Amino acid sequence: MGCGDSKPSEPVLEGRAEPNPENPIAEFDTTMGSFKAEIFLDRTPITASNFIDLAQSGFYNGIHFHRVIADFMNQFGCPHAKDPKAQRAGTGGPSDGAFKNLKTGKQERRFNGGCIKDEHTSKDSNAPGSLSMANT
Repeated sequence: MGCGDSKPSEPVLEGRAEPNPENPIAEFDTTMGSFKAEIFLDRTPITASNFIDLAQSGFYNGIHFHRVIADFMNQFGCPHAKDPKAQRAGTGGPSDGAFKNLKTGKQERRFNGGCIKDEHTSKDSNAPGSLSMANT
């Protein structure tokens, strides 16, 4: 069960070929190398602002990928996964609190163990190579 109401998925739209120069770029450093990803502040401002706030606070530092399925997905973000062998890896989230919506300037909230308001504004999909954020 998620944090908010769910709506049927919109049709899949391919990502744009060129990044939006106004969107921030996140760099991920892992033991397997580094990669960069455009954060879609223009399309999902609450989700993007939440991710940026958590990254800037150091929330993700030292967290291991707690779920890896070859040729499908890698999952991280659980604070219990700082210990790669933790039984609780994948069961936690950030603390409740406030963060600034970097597009609107409005204060947003994390609640009930890190949930944020749903955004049904983007028609992006979980295409290969994309980043996704669970809202649970």
